[in-house]
Amino acid sequence: MWNFIKYNLIGVVNTLITLMVVWVLYELLHWNLELSNFLGFVAGGVNSYIMNRRLNFKSHNKKRSEVMRFVIVFLCAYLVNLFVLESLKDALPSAGDFLSAGYLANILANIAYVVVSFALYRYFVFRKRN
Repeated sequence: MWNFIKYNLIGVVNTLITLMVVWVLYELLHWNLELSNFLGFVAGGVNSYIMNRRLNFKSHNKKRSEVMRFVIVFLCAYLVNLFVLESLKDALPSAGDFLSAGYLANILANIAYVVVSFALYRYFVFRKRN
């Protein structure tokens, strides 16, 4: 249970990093939504690996194989995120000048990412190896 709580606390930090990067790139700099979303996820993902490895799961696994598993899970969860983003970006209304429909879709896609990624990180990436 404590791992899940710590994962969610780290996840809040990762999500804030991701959303901040997306907001700056998409809303302020007017970059492409999908590219902004991907770069936000890369920034959050790097933080996620470092913080979860050290602070949450306290992993002592070999870094090379663990990083490979992390990247696989990251990409799978990101594909779920991208599917939700693409499904909702034109379907949602805008929330004024500050939050576009695309950005609101990004928030919902982030929620989908969190749900998928926790179980995969916990039981596949950071599981104790012999």
